Parts: sequence; structure tokens; C-alpha cells
Amino acid sequence: MTRVLRNLVIAGFVLMAGGCNSSGPTVNVEDPWANATPAGATIGAVYLKITTRDADTLLSATTTVADHIEMHTNSEENGMMQMRPLSNVPLAAGKPFTFAPGGAHFMLVDLRQPLTAGLRFPMTLEFEHAPAQTIQVQVVELGSR
Repeated sequence: MTRVLRNLVIAGFVLMAGGCNSSGPTVNVEDPWANATPAGATIGAVYLKITTRDADTLLSATTTVADHIEMHTNSEENGMMQMRPLSNVPLAAGKPFTFAPGGAHFMLVDLRQPLTAGLRFPMTLEFEHAPAQTIQVQVVELGSR
């Protein structure tokens, strides 16, 4: 290999390495899923686990399968389950936040189509600091999880 060619190859590797972010992605989303909806349903729910590298705030979510998405949490108060809206979700650096049945969840409001088992659909998460992230949600059989 000629010296010029070798130097060009080395320079290319240096430029590529300088553009790499060795610390990984700022947001990690695991296992996004939704139950299939019964015929005629107008709402659905999405569950997932989210971890951010740096402290951040989840502001909202959007999807093509519903008119809008609301974030909610469930809690028990005086023996009654209460569902309350979440205007945002603070995310601590490196600590997973889980949206799960019986707890925090994304409510898909005014579904544009039924959620059928096997369907995958996009959902975009908006953050205060991190760039928006579009994920693929897997629809599973009702009651299988």
C-alpha cells in the first residue's frame, strides 16, 4: 500500500471515529406493546419501559392509529382505582420508567383502526431535551400478557 493511500485510509478512520458517539443512545425504549382491541373499541393502551442516559422529561406521544395519545397513571385511593392524566413524565438519568398494566400507560384515544394481534404501528415520543424517537409498537392477543 502506498504511503498516500495508507494515510488517506487512516484519516478516514479518524474522521469516522470522531463522529461516533461511544456513549450510546440518549433514550432506550424496551418492549413497546399494546393489547388487541375488541370490535368497536375507540381506545387502546400502550406499555413499555423507557430509560434515558441523562435526566429528561417525556412530554407527549403521537401515532398514526389514533387521533391523540394521553399519558395516564392509575392509583388506589380510598379503596377505589383512580386514573389521572400525566401532563409529562420526569425521567431520572439511568433509571427505567415503566408503563405497565395497572400503572402508568399511554391511552390511545379515538382509534382510527382496530388494533389486531400481529399489527405493528409507529409511535413517536417527544422529550424536553432528547430528540424525538419513533418506535414500533407490537399488538398482542388480548390477555396474553
